[in-house]
Amino acid sequence: MKAVVWDGGKWPEGVSYQDFATPEPPPGWVLVKTAANGICGSDLHYLLGYTRHLVHDENLPAVMGHEAAGLIENLGEGVLGLKVGDRVALEPLHACRELGLPPCPMCQTGNYQLCPHLSIVGIPIGRMIPGGYGEYCLYHHTRVFKIPDHVSLEEAALLDTLACTVHAINLARPVPGETAAVIGCGIIGIDTIQCLKAAGLKDILAVSKYEWQGEMARKFGATEVIISVGNSDPAKEVKRLTQGWGVDQVYECVGGNSDAMQEALGMVRPKGKIIMEGVFSGDRPFDMLTLLLRESPILPSMCYSYYEGRREFQMAIDMISHGKAEQASMITHRFEIKDWREAIQTAIDKNRTHASKVMFIY
Repeated sequence: MKAVVWDGGKWPEGVSYQDFATPEPPPGWVLVKTAANGICGSDLHYLLGYTRHLVHDENLPAVMGHEAAGLIENLGEGVLGLKVGDRVALEPLHACRELGLPPCPMCQTGNYQLCPHLSIVGIPIGRMIPGGYGEYCLYHHTRVFKIPDHVSLEEAALLDTLACTVHAINLARPVPGETAAVIGCGIIGIDTIQCLKAAGLKDILAVSKYEWQGEMARKFGATEVIISVGNSDPAKEVKRLTQGWGVDQVYECVGGNSDAMQEALGMVRPKGKIIMEGVFSGDRPFDMLTLLLRESPILPSMCYSYYEGRREFQMAIDMISHGKAEQASMITHRFEIKDWREAIQTAIDKNRTHASKVMFIY
């Protein structure tokens, strides 16, 4: 098959478009012909070298891409309930049971996102499983979900991000009447706003680095938007809008090299919750004394798994299917895979291109 392949080097020299072995589905696995794949910020962190230290050389070369959807091409032995040609959404998380290992304590309790053997399709940690930057990708049958006809494959490709925010909301348990702030208005931030709105919250403050992202936050349900530029003080503005108290919940959706967690601490009221969704590139400064004095719990939110016996990925599908969330209008740029170089550069240069979600279309 043809695939965009990363050899571990920095962008752009470390990435090429080449022939790559088409995977054969072993028993219990499914080969999917990729129809759409989103370029995630975490993909860019690897390609730009920020998280290269997390990758073992034996996982290279790698076919990236964990935001995928497509059509079933072939079934491994023993797969039931699916057939060739089915339109499917794809959950990239694979843990002990899918990898043929005895279940660890985390997998036994349904928290497979915390499995020490966690392998994510299209991310070269754990076991490398080729992802949606190639014509075909491989998933265990328990990670393959048929989608309704009215849900597009492009929307289905973005269910991974929505499922992540579903998990964050399930951890934080917001209730109508509470206030929330969302720091960062990329895809994770926008999906968090949608989930908060679906949970019944009416006062949702959004903090955005860019005006164009702030406009999208308003469109998806933010009641106030604060643009964080130069020497501005978003925490001070949040306090002003909440009579000096701060909000009940702050969702950090930035990560990287930012100081968003410290910023969140300045926005939360005493006893309020800070929910960490962003993936940070390394150690960041944080005022532990203020955290103590406010008794504000921090809830790290890692991917998704089960909530009250239900798969959170299925919850995300249900939100899209029933009109509680919308993903399609977040896609600002579409590229054929042959234009991979322009696609990735467009995602990297989002300040110039105003790219919210860049997607490969096959």
